[in-house]
Amino acid sequence: IIDSFLNKGFNVTENDNQGASVLHCAAGKGLIEPLTMLLEQCGNASVNEEDNFGSTLLHYAAFNNQTEATQLLLELGCKKDKKDHKGRTAADLAKMLGYGDIVQLLSDADASV
Repeated sequence: IIDSFLNKGFNVTENDNQGASVLHCAAGKGLIEPLTMLLEQCGNASVNEEDNFGSTLLHYAAFNNQTEATQLLLELGCKKDKKDHKGRTAADLAKMLGYGDIVQLLSDADASV
C-alpha cells in the first residue's frame, strides 16, 4: 500500500492540523516497515521532524511505548535530547509514563556516545 501511495506522488510530509505527519503516526504506532520506507523516501533528516508542539518522531515512539521504533530512530541518528514545547525529551516522557524499556534504550544511547 505504501509503495502505491508513493508511486502516485503521495506527500508523506503533509501535516495534519496538529502538525503531525505520516512519519509521526508510523513512529507512534510502531509500524517499522512503513516507517523505514517513508524515511528512505523522505531522507533520514526527517527523523527529527517536529509537529506543532515540538514533538519529534522519537517523542511519538516513546510516548506510545514503541520500543522497536525507538531503537530504529536512535539507529538513524535522531536527536534524543530535543525538547518539546513543554521542555520534555522523549526520555522524560518515557519516565513519566513508566516505560522502563524505552528509558533504558535512551540511557544506553547516552552511554554509547
